[in-house]
Amino acid sequence: ARRHRRTTQTKMAEPQEEYEEDGEEYEEVTDEEEEYEEEEEEEDDEEEAAAPAPQAMTPQAAMLQAMQQAQAQAQQPVGPKEWAGLKDMPAKTQASLNEVLSRMTSKGQTEMTVVFVGKQGAGKSSTLNSVLNERVAAAAPFQPETLRPLLASRRAAGFTISLLDTPGLLEGDSVSQRGMSSVKLAMKDRKVHAVVYMDRLDSWRVDNSDRAVFKALADNFGMDIWERTVLGFSHGQLSPTQLPYDQFVEARANELRSAIRGTLNAPHLELPHAVIENGSRCATNSDGEKVLPDKERTAWVPKFVSTLVDVATRVLDPMEFDEQKTYSRDDPNKKRRLLILPMLALQVFVLRPFITNLIRADIKKGKGGRV
Repeated sequence: ARRHRRTTQTKMAEPQEEYEEDGEEYEEVTDEEEEYEEEEEEEDDEEEAAAPAPQAMTPQAAMLQAMQQAQAQAQQPVGPKEWAGLKDMPAKTQASLNEVLSRMTSKGQTEMTVVFVGKQGAGKSSTLNSVLNERVAAAAPFQPETLRPLLASRRAAGFTISLLDTPGLLEGDSVSQRGMSSVKLAMKDRKVHAVVYMDRLDSWRVDNSDRAVFKALADNFGMDIWERTVLGFSHGQLSPTQLPYDQFVEARANELRSAIRGTLNAPHLELPHAVIENGSRCATNSDGEKVLPDKERTAWVPKFVSTLVDVATRVLDPMEFDEQKTYSRDDPNKKRRLLILPMLALQVFVLRPFITNLIRADIKKGKGGRV
């Protein structure tokens, strides 16, 4: 008996071991642990038997419980999330962004809303993720594009930045009405401080489908949307062969800028531009910031946000989209309205007396008759 007792004590002193046999996991348990577990199961059964059976909830009680849950949810704090991705950025990028955003807070502006628009595959979702340094929007090659707008709001140092990602605006070679409706949904009941029209730096041509998108944006949102637009060029880690990088970027931006101005007959549009590189192979400087291959090795994230802040502070009032308003300059109800009164006067005072005199002359000559 003494030998058996020592064996039992030795087993209880050893840690439990887990091992696999025939594809399953087993756990070694001593005899005393097994007896203890059986006693616990018996006590649990007795407690369940002694517990009163749950009573059915009356409709009044159910309504009261629902109201209490709704009140508890309403008391929970709502609003934008903390900008967690900002803390993971290089220290110099954090300092630059705080300095840039402080330009708005110094003028009493504590928020900035930016809407990304453009064709499919231009890099809207990837740019949103890069600016926030968080994976918010789904962005991957050969992945179908989202059909709904996506809002990501982040708060840092008393400032809120909201980025709105929208679907592509082309469907084949024509403007996508579904995509345009998504942009309207994104901008509804929202104050927009800046708009980013995304395109690829390595896409040189501006064709008729691009011009159709330019015109559709103006027709659906008015020229106000272009007054606060920044041209964003993705795939900035480009190595042009015929021109130096800086000259290539300037020529590409001027080409798109001229096409927009010409299509909309609006030579006054400023349309500043910014170059973006969302790839993981983007070059970095000694401070760990993502930089472009230009002469100055520009850290593109602070430069891009700085350009947005310049537009947001240059235009005093944010844009507010009104879905009941007609923005199209080609509204048939407004075409040649100034000619209505002259044409009416011509009919009343010239054409009508002239025709009346001809009819009376025919009647006097006996040429009149019943119709």
